[in-house]
Amino acid sequence: MNKEQLLKKLLFITAILGFTSIGCSDFDRRTQFNMTYTNRVVLDSSNTKPGLKHDITSDTLKVDFLGLVRDHSSTENGIESVKMVGLSVEIDKKKSPDRGNFDFIRNMEIFIQGKGMDEFQLGNVDSVPLGRVKYFEIKVIPEGEDLTDFVKTEEFVCRMKYTTNKPVPDTAVVVKITPTYLVDTKKFGV
Repeated sequence: MNKEQLLKKLLFITAILGFTSIGCSDFDRRTQFNMTYTNRVVLDSSNTKPGLKHDITSDTLKVDFLGLVRDHSSTENGIESVKMVGLSVEIDKKKSPDRGNFDFIRNMEIFIQGKGMDEFQLGNVDSVPLGRVKYFEIKVIPEGEDLTDFVKTEEFVCRMKYTTNKPVPDTAVVVKITPTYLVDTKKFGV
């Protein structure tokens, strides 16, 4: 074997090793995806009185989580973890008046429950941002916890506890509660 052939083999091996180390992290990124599900609660004058604590529950949200996993080329057995990475609340622009915002809410806590599971707190905010805010994010409380069994229930109910500092507007305000989950799977279930 001459020097030129030896050099070609060394370059080839180096290229393969480099591709493998870069390719593995890229492959890992491709086995992760974010998913969001939005629950809605309706705040109106019948369930919101100034200065009092209130508690309102969303309708049950049914989703096809396992179908989403299959859409990402994995299987139920291929799920490695599901972690909550974000939580936002927003005034639903399509179902609320144009002037609807969070200025009547002082503080809030968000809870969620999966079918047949215990409720747990997603997040809270002691002071809702001031101004005519229509959207804000809340720090996630179950940070880093694996929620795989929870999302596999495929049915969720959100509960919002809140205190108001003034009357709710004359028309109903619809609040969207949207947790974001990072799903880590094995591609093709491997």
